[in-house]
Amino acid sequence: MKKTVLIWLGVSLVATFISNAANAADLDVSVTDIDLSEGTIELALFDNETAWKGSGDAVRTARIEVTGDTVSTSFYDLPPGRYAIKLFHDANSNGKMDTNSLGLPKEGYGFSGKGGRFGPPKFAKASFEIVDGTDNTVEIRLR
Repeated sequence: MKKTVLIWLGVSLVATFISNAANAADLDVSVTDIDLSEGTIELALFDNETAWKGSGDAVRTARIEVTGDTVSTSFYDLPPGRYAIKLFHDANSNGKMDTNSLGLPKEGYGFSGKGGRFGPPKFAKASFEIVDGTDNTVEIRLR
């Protein structure tokens, strides 16, 4: 009896793992129009409006060393759904986005989707769909 239960439990765990892996997708992100070939691009990937607004955590983050006018990174095994990206170019590698006395960015920044000319767009405007089994690619132009 114990042996049967252990076998069933093992099969169930393997089936769950395979099912979750089959429903995972990858996302390739490229950042273009980088003016300075120094510092890093600090990128955050969000899956909901609350976290996007700052009341939660990013699903994933990345720090990409800037080596030219375009850089890329990938996120693996993401559940299908809606996501949005915020990023900035930390040109002086101080770990924060520098602003002037009016609070306007002194370093490049960008968002996925549309909007963001006068501050971050709403999640709905910045978001995109990740679909399993398709080419999930996002290109963000640095501003």
